[in-house]
Amino acid sequence: MLSKTKITIIGNSVSLRVRPPQKHPNNKNYSTLLQELFLEKEKDILIINKAIGATTVYNIVTKLDEYINTFPEYFIINLGVVDASSREIPLWFFRLANSNRDGFIYLISRMLYRIVLIKIRPLLVRLRFKKSWVSEKKFKKNFKFLIESLLKETNAKIIIIPINKANSRIKKELPGSDKKYERYNKIMQDIAFENACAFINLSELNDKEHFPDGIHFSLEGHKILAKKISKEISL
Repeated sequence: MLSKTKITIIGNSVSLRVRPPQKHPNNKNYSTLLQELFLEKEKDILIINKAIGATTVYNIVTKLDEYINTFPEYFIINLGVVDASSREIPLWFFRLANSNRDGFIYLISRMLYRIVLIKIRPLLVRLRFKKSWVSEKKFKKNFKFLIESLLKETNAKIIIIPINKANSRIKKELPGSDKKYERYNKIMQDIAFENACAFINLSELNDKEHFPDGIHFSLEGHKILAKKISKEISL
């Protein structure tokens, strides 16, 4: 029996969420839709979606062996927005406020963030000088290391997905993010070119139909992305 073509997704919540969420059985992200596309063509693939919400490229490179160990024929890289966005709070406080762990410090952090800080997010972003969680310099270093390491250790082909364009919501809530998305995308595109990786073009997508919250794909957005990725995969 021929082995399945294996695909590993390395990403953040963009690889997981559908926004707005759909009712069963239509709440499908691009990994599920990609699987269905190949089944329709009677092609068998195995997709390992290792995406985790709020993941930076640094988080990935610190546990790189977990991804290398999957030894796929293809990696899909869907990172960047967590690193690039202008932020109202430091990353360490975000981890506290969004933790599901019990304890006084976690409870207070959640309450402070959800009741007070989230309501004045644009002001806090400006007070922090529109600072990202990961600088462009560090992002470039980590992303380059990630791509070169995956190529070296697995010989897999790599498909890179850009950050969606910031919409009016993102520009209002996280001012400065729109320009950063453009710059971080350029970093990823340059590294893709240098290493002969595929870089998906999503310029024709619009936020109202394809990524209404300014970050995550809608069902229609996931469908388009799945089709674009399928064209980069040879079986």
